[in-house]
Parts: sequence; C-alpha cells; structure tokens
Amino acid sequence: MQYTILVDFGSTYTKLCVFDLENGELVLTTRHASTVKTDAGIGLLANLEMAAGKIGAGGVKNARFVASSSAAGGLRMVVVGLTPKYSLLAGTNVALGAGARVIKSFSFLLTEADVREIEAIQPEILLLCGGVEDGNTDWLFHNAALLAGSPRLQTSVIYAGNHCVSKEVRALFLQNGKECHTVENIFPALGRLNAGPAGEAIHHIFMKRITGMKGLSKVKELVGEIVMPTPAAVLAGGRLLTEGTKQCSGLGESLIFDVGGATTDVYSYCKTLESDAKLAGAPEPDHKRTVEGDLGLCSSALSLLDAAGADKISAQCHAPQAQVQSQCRYRTEHEDYIAETEAERQLDFALARQAVFIGARRHAGHITNAYAKGARRVQEGKDLTGIKNLIGTGGPIINSVNPREVMVCALKRRDERELLLPEACQCYLDRQYLLYAVGLASSLHPEGALHIALNHITRL
Repeated sequence: MQYTILVDFGSTYTKLCVFDLENGELVLTTRHASTVKTDAGIGLLANLEMAAGKIGAGGVKNARFVASSSAAGGLRMVVVGLTPKYSLLAGTNVALGAGARVIKSFSFLLTEADVREIEAIQPEILLLCGGVEDGNTDWLFHNAALLAGSPRLQTSVIYAGNHCVSKEVRALFLQNGKECHTVENIFPALGRLNAGPAGEAIHHIFMKRITGMKGLSKVKELVGEIVMPTPAAVLAGGRLLTEGTKQCSGLGESLIFDVGGATTDVYSYCKTLESDAKLAGAPEPDHKRTVEGDLGLCSSALSLLDAAGADKISAQCHAPQAQVQSQCRYRTEHEDYIAETEAERQLDFALARQAVFIGARRHAGHITNAYAKGARRVQEGKDLTGIKNLIGTGGPIINSVNPREVMVCALKRRDERELLLPEACQCYLDRQYLLYAVGLASSLHPEGALHIALNHITRL
C-alpha cells in the first residue's frame, strides 16, 4: 500500500494529513507550530515523526507527498484594471481564486502617486488587465508605460487585457528590464469571464517565488515541490466536496468560511446570476474566494472590533467595552494568542460570529429595485440564494463554543431583502483541517479524496 502525505506550510502551523486514497480512508492528521521563519524543515520533521509512529518509517519513505504553503503572508499581488465593475473586478476575482493575497487594486488612469504606492507595496505579482477585445488601448498604454518606467518597481507582471496590444505592452516592460507574461484577456467581451490563463500564470510564478522559504532545500528533499498556495488548495477541496465526481455526488452548492487570526476567507460554489435580474458588471466566477484582511481574531482583532462595533461585541460577550478593547489590543500584539479563560472564549465566540456575518455580506451580491414593484431588477455581485450548505473551518470556528451558531450568522435576515444570501442551510464542520488536503489530493484520486471529505467533514 502507498500512502499519500499532504502537507501545508502555514504561518501559524505546519499541518500534515496521511490519506489512504485507494480505500478512501483518513489515517492521520497532525500539526506542529510553524517554523517557516527559521527553518521549515523543523516543523515538517516533527510531523513526519508522528506519521512514522502511525504508518511506520517505511510507510513514510514510500509515501507520495503533495504540499501547499501560505507562509510569509501568501502570494502578494496588486491588480490594475480600467473600470471597477468590469476588468478590475474580473482581475481581482481571478487573483483571489488563484490563491493570491490582493494587497490593493487600482482602476482608470494610473497617476504618479498610484505608482509610488505600488512601489511601496512591492508586490510579488502585478496583474494588469482591461479593455475588451478590440476595445480601449490608450488607457492600457498609459498605465503600462507608467509601471514599466518605474525604476523602483521590481515585480513579475502578468498582462491579461486587450490582446490586440499584448506584444507592445510586453515590449514596454522588457525594454525596462521587467519580467512580463502575456496571457489571454480576462474579460474579452461583456458577459464573459476567462479566468483560466491568468490563473495558470499566477500559479507558475508562485512555483518560482516559493524558493524564498527558509529551509526549502530540506523540505524539497523530503516532500518535493510545493505545488500551490494554501487558499487554492482549499478552493479545490471545497469544489470537490460540493460538486462530487461522476461516480459520487457532493454536498451541493455551498459557502465555506475559513476564519483565522489575521483574515476571514470566504469561498462560494454556485451559479452566479439570479434568473430574473440583469447583471451589472463583470460575471462572477462559479467558484469564488474573497479575503477580508480586517476580520481576524488575533492580529486583526482591533479592525474586526471596529467593523463590527465595539458596543455589539460588548453586548454579545457580556463584558464592558473598555475590557473588550483592551483584550483585542492585546491579541494584536501577541501572534501566538490562544483563548484560555471562559471570558476570552466568549469574546472569541462574539468576534467569530461577526467575522462570518460581515464576511458573508461582503462576499454576496445584492439586488437594486428589490422593493420596487414592476421595476427591472439589477444584480451586482454574486447570487448566493441557492446555497444549501455552510461549511466552517479555521480555529475560531472549529474551537468555538457553538460552531453552528457562528456559521448561521451568514444567513439572510428578514430586513435584508436586497442581499443575495441564503435564508436556511445545513451546517458542516471541518474539525480536522482537511479541506486543504482534500484539495491537494483531488487531482491524484478524486474518488478517494471525496470519500474522506464526506466521511470526516461532519454535519452539525
């Protein structure tokens, strides 16, 4: 028997799962405090010792390894488009779906101040898009020339705009000593989203950029190449779990909430358009990811408190506002914070509920003219009303005093007629942090990976 060992190198934990894919069985899950800032191999070896205790040294030696990583803050990107509701929205959705962390996005004509801001960010990838095929070229050349001419901007550029000028745009960057990859237009025509080529280019650059991880040579000796960013693995795992395979049905249309210390990631798997509405803006992807960088329970606790309202959090956890403010400030200063007392767990519970509540409403689309009789309804964003399942993962949900109550905060309230959110759902919990591993295994043995997911991501 050959086991499959799935590894994820995160900033907080290095996680490992052992799968028997042929029989669709979960053998082991384990994790160790992350050592990616010093030597990623240390955390990996600690996990492999646990695996050897379960399947033997020979089982580890003969295993097939697949790995992902979100260490060092993930793949940092900037997106530059022409119009916020069309090319910029399409580009941002593609970047997030590929597992990147979009630091900032820019639209219309770039200014010198915009370029200075991008220089300060120094993203690992800059995605430049805009213009339907045979459409605008003047603004594209303006933006490309400013970016290419920046002496301080050192980044990999992906051009995914109007293909009529792709050669000229690439030449601008190459003449200024900058790497530029040209791919098919992300938004070639109104109503069309072409995500695949740009997503593949992002993945290609990720594979080259991951070489900065400390201890990478030792990691490669043990597990081979790191094949994708963690969010892309989770997106793939959720897709397999919801869609299933030809032989086995999945759960159906779902929303996944991954609440962490720094961010809340929301993933949706469903068709995008309400049947009787006109779509305003770029089409939304069927498999969508958004990242809320101000909705974390540790390093982002103060920004989450601001977004939710200190009075609301204080009332939910039955603590004075000054105490809540102080506790959230402490969390932002201590990356390794873990709630220990009952009062701290109640604050976790309140913050996690608000992270899901706000994250769902930012991810969802909405309808204008929702209250007007006879008026044409216009949809902006993604229609989530057909969602049947809510799936929770990440420590603040898994370790919550009531995971189901955290997740149902995503549901639409009676006074939110304009929001395209579901009104009732089944709830599932990924107690063992399996989604990344299911995603990594989905291309190797989808039947076995799906069987493991359906058996161990449990209904509440």
